[in-house]
Amino acid sequence: MKVIFMQAVGVVVEFNPLHNGHIEHMRETREISGREKIIAVMSGNFVQRGEPAICDKWRRTKMALLSGVDIVIEIPVPYVIAGADYFARASVGLLAATDVVDALSFGSESGDIQAIKEAGRVLAEEPPMYKETLRKSLRKGQSFAAARGAALETCLSEISHFRCAKTFAKIPEGLLTKPNNCLAIEYCKALRLLGVPMAIYTTHRKSGGPSATKTRREFFSAEPNDMNEHLPAHALEILKEARECGEIATLDGFSDIFRYLLCTRDFNLGEGLENRFRKLCGNFSKISEFLTAVKTKRYTLTRLQRAVLGIILGISTADMDFYESNGGPGYIRVLGFRKESADLLGEMTKKATLPVITHGAAIDTILLSGTASAKMLAKELEAGDIYRCVTGHPGGYRSERANGIIVM
Repeated sequence: MKVIFMQAVGVVVEFNPLHNGHIEHMRETREISGREKIIAVMSGNFVQRGEPAICDKWRRTKMALLSGVDIVIEIPVPYVIAGADYFARASVGLLAATDVVDALSFGSESGDIQAIKEAGRVLAEEPPMYKETLRKSLRKGQSFAAARGAALETCLSEISHFRCAKTFAKIPEGLLTKPNNCLAIEYCKALRLLGVPMAIYTTHRKSGGPSATKTRREFFSAEPNDMNEHLPAHALEILKEARECGEIATLDGFSDIFRYLLCTRDFNLGEGLENRFRKLCGNFSKISEFLTAVKTKRYTLTRLQRAVLGIILGISTADMDFYESNGGPGYIRVLGFRKESADLLGEMTKKATLPVITHGAAIDTILLSGTASAKMLAKELEAGDIYRCVTGHPGGYRSERANGIIVM
């Protein structure tokens, strides 16, 4: 008898760390999508805001699986520390490549799926009104981000003015400024550009609940036992174990590596930012102090942190151009799965349009291929080595290659 598999819903996550808000998102995702299985595409040892993850990818994979995620796959590190458009394109592209995900669910501050989808459409298609408003804003001296926001707002206002049942009545407050809204728009833009016909759902991220940023801040300033209100018990135990092992990561932990590379390597950050970096690098011993001095209205903290990680990990804009010209992520690396979802993993391995990595031999096959994927995967292993050096986790050269995937 042939088994018919229900399609899975995909989520894009960092779980840095996983908190009760994530648990609620996954519960609502199953409810609104009607799918029983969830496949999460997750940042590895470094995250999109330009920081090391609070604990390594393997611990965060355990958090995910113990919270009901069925399969966790990894977003390659070059796409994690690039801008939101790269991050979104890689994330939804990998989910589509599994060929078992037919829906995407994300959290948003607005909860207005029609407005989010419409904003994604405008960014993907760049209609004449958008281009003209963008040009005018740039001529006024606005940064590209501000000019793009103004152009998008103009287009959406026009659309809502001539609203119909398929669009929206007005632009929701914070649609173009709140972080989860902005990422949600990028996901919808990426789906259009890639031509991926996924169903799209959003859950409403209500104000006042836990956030990963707040949870990290409290973890670093309080006893872990004081955090039961925000973290599920298993996530708290995993974080406590990482702390006891001395393997909690902060960006300041990479300060010595950063200062050494800043003084000994050539790099180009664009707009002369590398000159500002070199001018100030000798004045500070910690990355956090350095970033406070470098930060301006033009250079946001997140952009600067990504630039710092680009230097530390040896990932340049030229590298990203190379990866993009070769089709982006060229493999699906599985970090873990639930035992009861082994059949889904098997189905994904058979149907996926990209090679699926579940063991060291598959890693070696790609590394020896001489392709863009080989360069990307080698960079992932190197990033793992750097992360372990700073957090004190034992392991030698490319030791991540020997890590078995997490099975719960």
